Amino acid sequence: MIETSKLVGAQRREAAEKALDRLTTPGEQVLLRVRCGRGHHVATVFETLVGPVFRSTVGPRAHGDRDFADAAHGAHGHGTRFADLLSADEFTDDGLPATCECGPHILSCTLLRQALERGERTVHLG
Repeated sequence: MIETSKLVGAQRREAAEKALDRLTTPGEQVLLRVRCGRGHHVATVFETLVGPVFRSTVGPRAHGDRDFADAAHGAHGHGTRFADLLSADEFTDDGLPATCECGPHILSCTLLRQALERGERTVHLG
């Protein structure tokens, strides 16, 4: 297993992407869900072989996994998957991007780790 706290941003995100791709039953590995004040899905934290991994969708027309896009089925351009490791050192940027139908959000890596330590299953944004 690699020492994830010593990786730079691009290496962390690549390790996170690979860890997510290896999940066989992602629904069973959910540690934490993040929802906006209107109940839209904003992000998810999964348990993986490299530790907790944050996943969100970013960019124009991004919607959470369970949000319904106002476009026909098969339409392209519903955002891009963003993944990063929650294990990081003090030199890592704390902001994690996410988007829902309400717009863009910046989530705190530190606050997500604290929610996990408290055993929370869902974080609601204010």
